[in-house]
Amino acid sequence: MELVGLNSEQKLAVESVDGPLLILAGAGSGKTRVITYRIANLILNHNVYPNQILAVTFTNKAAEEMRSRCRNLLPDGSYEPFVRTFHSLCLYLLRREGKVLGLGSNFTVYDSDMQESLIKEILKSKEMDTKEFRPSSLANQFSQAKDSFLTAEEFAKKKADDAYTKTIASVFLEYEKRKNLRNALDFGDLILKTVILFRDFPVILEKYQRLWKYIMVDEYQDTNKIQYHLVQSLSSFHKNLCVVGDDDQSIYSWRGADISNILNFKKDYPEAIVVKLEENYRSTKTIIESAAVLISHNKQRTNKTLRTKNPLGDKIKLTSYQNEMEEAEGIVQRIQVGARKGQKYSNFAIFYRTNSQSRYFEEALRKRAIPYKIFGGFRFFDRKEVKDLIAYLSVVVNPVDSTSLLRIINSPPRGIGDTTVNRLLSYSVREGISLFECLGKEIPDIKKGTVQKLKSLYRMFESAMEDLGKKTPSEIAYDVLEHSGYREFLENEGTEDSFSRLSNLNEFVNALKEFEEANPESSLEEYLSSISLITSEENTKDLPDYVILMTVHNAKGLEFHHVFMAGMEEGTFPHFLSLDSPDGIEEERRLAYVAITRARKHLEISYSRFTRKFGEVDARLPSQFLEELPKEFLEGELTENRFGVRRPEATPRAERFQKSEEKFESVLAKSGDGEFQIGTKVRHKVYGEGRILSISGSGDNRKVEVRFGSHLDKKFLLAYTPLEIIS
Repeated sequence: MELVGLNSEQKLAVESVDGPLLILAGAGSGKTRVITYRIANLILNHNVYPNQILAVTFTNKAAEEMRSRCRNLLPDGSYEPFVRTFHSLCLYLLRREGKVLGLGSNFTVYDSDMQESLIKEILKSKEMDTKEFRPSSLANQFSQAKDSFLTAEEFAKKKADDAYTKTIASVFLEYEKRKNLRNALDFGDLILKTVILFRDFPVILEKYQRLWKYIMVDEYQDTNKIQYHLVQSLSSFHKNLCVVGDDDQSIYSWRGADISNILNFKKDYPEAIVVKLEENYRSTKTIIESAAVLISHNKQRTNKTLRTKNPLGDKIKLTSYQNEMEEAEGIVQRIQVGARKGQKYSNFAIFYRTNSQSRYFEEALRKRAIPYKIFGGFRFFDRKEVKDLIAYLSVVVNPVDSTSLLRIINSPPRGIGDTTVNRLLSYSVREGISLFECLGKEIPDIKKGTVQKLKSLYRMFESAMEDLGKKTPSEIAYDVLEHSGYREFLENEGTEDSFSRLSNLNEFVNALKEFEEANPESSLEEYLSSISLITSEENTKDLPDYVILMTVHNAKGLEFHHVFMAGMEEGTFPHFLSLDSPDGIEEERRLAYVAITRARKHLEISYSRFTRKFGEVDARLPSQFLEELPKEFLEGELTENRFGVRRPEATPRAERFQKSEEKFESVLAKSGDGEFQIGTKVRHKVYGEGRILSISGSGDNRKVEVRFGSHLDKKFLLAYTPLEIIS
């Protein structure tokens, strides 16, 4: 086999056969080409049998791409190397060797729904509240423990240091016990059990060490602790381990990825050869050099610099907009101009940091009848939490809408199960009254505790109905979020997904506020009707051409002719959750680097000077990353455009936060733990430390507004949210 079409670094990586090898593959540097050429070189030039090569990656799509490329490089009829994802590799091993661990070869693998179903069963048997101990949250904690190489027994010993975690540990132990009795594993078990198998049965480990003489691991920067141990075990005999990755594209720490695995590879293997693939074949020189300068501000990285021989290309366009509506309008108009010049819609991609930001772009694209797709996610009004809030509001305006009521009667979980619902439905038919009316009745065959929960829900709806015509639609939506417990449920879950869902609900309230401003006499019914028209639109799945919308995390591994990076404000990108941590800021910078390097020809970056948070307008600062981009590659830094959309006025709170010093009034509120006042520093168990901005209401309706970090403002009902006073 001749190594044609490879540069000198790529050839070195392909021809480095024996011993440990680290390939640092920069964005767009031909990583997959190098991996597959190296596999073909081992087979064709070094007489290695294909079944002696193990290649591991993260997704089925990446594994199939690797197999396909290998087929094209190998002669017809050749055996393929053993290419698997981490989970499919371990499933293969446990099906064959798991009997020594007490597993039958026909064991079941539980998906997330089956996991949660089993956890609910355990919680019910222990008479534990599923609202306090949410099955999805527990399943996530169990998976994290396994990814950190902790069994349920080890979790109980090392992590259970208070009453709450001891309770979680007891559920974890029971969960594992019942799973074992049912001959079942979850996805976290697949890798953990394989590592335990190799640890406890070295003869089995040696069998596979001798079988797979050459091991290659793709996207090594995304490996977690348990995956690291698996790779170490399999490669420790021959030490012919080749890992490929880019520390500058490590963006999944929230999933457990450990960047130190790739950064410490040379420490693990001092004799390792290190090859740096630094030449980018994808993007213009302007884009590549800008990305290189940005990522150079990180301290946790290897010393390498991305470069390209491609033309200089256009400068990066930087635009400041007044607000998110103008930003969306401006970007969509730019796309429309490009389409009129003959470009395909699919040449354009809009990136944003969080899913909730898609709403403005979806509205602007729909207004111009431009087809679009959300890559790796749902359209805004199709998202579960948004549909749930719509269902709540539908019941408020139409109490006999039993379909909407059934959707949210136990969402968030409030201990109202199928048996109760069936009895409510039977009572409704028997008495000839609506399902909603049943909530406020004393129904004999329903437990008293459950009746009280139903009545509480009934009172919440009654209160919201009384506010129709008195409060604005956005105020009613906000109150429903508070009093239904939906917001508290997501806040307490404290996961990346729950924060994303909270942001989507925030955006829904923003959408209501904007609808009110554009239609001052509008009602909640009218807004819900307008949503029905949107959600009944024809699905875009069969469209031949469309604009692509996605979060930056979903953009990794892709490339586009023209990229728009939107929402580059401090607190949005970098995300507010990262602002207090140097490691967090570095990961956000890596995420920005990934976004920039997806663009082939054109890159436009934008930010808003004001954004909405739960209907209120806040002043924003440009992302700190914009200051780190080389000025010689930017144009239009101070440009501000108008696109005919309504500009909301900044609230007094937004205006005063533009000042460098803040003076707090002395307004007091009593709490069980002391006094709250404007300016008091408090700690929330999910959002961390913040300062109180305002206090309103009385009794159970007393609310405080707290600012966390630079721009995140949250409102809490003091009766339901524990806030610890710091000073």
